[in-house]
Amino acid sequence: MKVIVTSVFRDKFTKELYQVGQELSLEDESRVKDLVSRELVEVTEEKKVEEKNTLSLFDKEFEKKTVVDKLKAIGEKATMNMKEETLIANVAALDEEKTAKLKESLGVEA
Repeated sequence: MKVIVTSVFRDKFTKELYQVGQELSLEDESRVKDLVSRELVEVTEEKKVEEKNTLSLFDKEFEKKTVVDKLKAIGEKATMNMKEETLIANVAALDEEKTAKLKESLGVEA
């Protein structure tokens, strides 16, 4: 995360003195939160979190949207905002008949 110094301070770990306007790149989110809460820095660039949009099912990779649509098609509850782990758990909990239908609709050999 990139931050800009808003108040002169000395780093408690490195003992380095930081001046107003100095830009820093910090990886430790808790450290950034601490510095922001003490009004020593402002965040200028958030660390980007890439959302994984693929799921690994039946030893293959599928788009999350495809899996959600196929689960809905066989009468199961599924939404795009479900976590990957939840969707995989839902697939694992399917009975044999629904698992076979899902595999068929995804083009996976039974």
